[in-house]
Amino acid sequence: MMKTKLILDKNVIVPDRDEWLKHVAGIIPDFSNDPTPLIQTLREREKIGSTRLAEKLVMPHVVMPGIADSYITVSQLGFPVEWFDNHSVDTGTFLIVKGNDEAISNFVVHMADDSFVERLCERGIEKKTIESLLEE
Repeated sequence: MMKTKLILDKNVIVPDRDEWLKHVAGIIPDFSNDPTPLIQTLREREKIGSTRLAEKLVMPHVVMPGIADSYITVSQLGFPVEWFDNHSVDTGTFLIVKGNDEAISNFVVHMADDSFVERLCERGIEKKTIESLLEE
């Protein structure tokens, strides 16, 4: 079982990337009252380099030391939006990490596997499926 919290956020309808970031930050319990610090950190992370992993998939990852738990949020959009690199994206795996976390490291290793990425991007995927894929 993962000690990191996994959030599956499906069929999200947002008009653009900024609203998507705001939405994702708002579902992380540590930022539900004020998503601004997380949104700013995610934006700063993208300036360092693109977080795109596949044609329609990005994996923004940031360290937020003061949070209670680390989070892996798989967010699937109902309709693609333009990402920071001016290309469409419809799935994001947002890694919000409080520090060194074995579950996050394990997730990143899995993201190097094309078949794992394909499954993760499936529209009908369930949280239990993601958890069992991570245990393989």
